[in-house]
Amino acid sequence: MVPARPDHPRDKAIAEGLVKILMRYVRFRYRRRRFTSISEINTALAECIEHINERRHSRFGVSRRERYETVEKAALGPLPIGDVDCGEWKEAKLHADCYVYVEGDYYSAPHIHRHKKLRIKLTENQVEIFLRLERLAIHPRSRHRNGRRIKIDAHFPPASQAYYEATPQKLLSQSRFIHPELNRLFVELFNADVFGNIRRCQGFVSRCTKEIHRSGHELASERIAAAIASMRRCNKYRLTYFQALLEQARKQAVSPPAGREIVRRPGNPMLRYARATDDATSVPPTSTQETLDL
Repeated sequence: MVPARPDHPRDKAIAEGLVKILMRYVRFRYRRRRFTSISEINTALAECIEHINERRHSRFGVSRRERYETVEKAALGPLPIGDVDCGEWKEAKLHADCYVYVEGDYYSAPHIHRHKKLRIKLTENQVEIFLRLERLAIHPRSRHRNGRRIKIDAHFPPASQAYYEATPQKLLSQSRFIHPELNRLFVELFNADVFGNIRRCQGFVSRCTKEIHRSGHELASERIAAAIASMRRCNKYRLTYFQALLEQARKQAVSPPAGREIVRRPGNPMLRYARATDDATSVPPTSTQETLDL
């Protein structure tokens, strides 16, 4: 079943054409009648539908009801036993760890499609992952929203175990060169959950590298240490929060230092009320100013 697009009547031309035929017939047949309730309107519509279905079709040579009974009814499939499960569509990118992030949880997909944008269909009980019109995976939907990982082992390459062993070591090595506090934070996160924190630590390394390239290693080290200390106080280890702390520190460094005042020397003829505020130290007025005073 392919649903019709909104505001595209040509996608459902047969249905729209039948609505036109029915409404024209109803308006003509009951043009002199005044309805007083919705039940009367429904009864009138049912009578008109019955008349249209029993009338002989000019192209088929038989009525619509006869054509349905002889041709179309045999081609129909059975209706689903349960209720229709409506879905919500989203887009997500398949990360290098073969997971897509949807609604606070992670779902695996085949590794050959890594770094591709996939379409995710969320229904009441399951999550379906599509690439164009091909369904790649189907998972039971998780309602935890706490970063839980739902996976199928066949989605991962044979070297996935080597990836999970090598990537944390690489991140720990990078963090040693950035800042000791960042390295200590990575050790704590990996001790808590290696698989769940790989992507988060990759984001921390990326943001720290950009900050070092922008502000220099010394200044960036101070900001990184302050941001990590703030995250520890709040017990909130999120990439967006870390980036906001760095931006806040950068804005505070740009603001002028406290206690700086603008000193105006007396005698400037362009200052408002200069004649009234200047004393004997003021500069004599110029010829242009004398002309303006006159």
